[in-house]
Amino acid sequence: MPTLTAHVTDDFVDEIDSIAVELARPRDWVVQDALREYVSRHRLELQRWRETQAAIDAAERGEVVPAEEVFSWLDTWGREGTATK
Repeated sequence: MPTLTAHVTDDFVDEIDSIAVELARPRDWVVQDALREYVSRHRLELQRWRETQAAIDAAERGEVVPAEEVFSWLDTWGREGTATK
């Protein structure tokens, strides 16, 4: 497994060590878990941003549904045979 080096403050190391003690895990486990969580969350945020940008682009091209159609569709929710899109 490759090694990754980061320069952090002493206070940050103390916080990581404190978490490690509470979880009864080694420091490197806590850091790896934190990095894994960060990467996962960041990928999700990037995906949401791409989807939002695609929706904005579609709206700018005029690819929209009139509000009346949306409200009519919403009124059918919960009924048998309701369209999903």
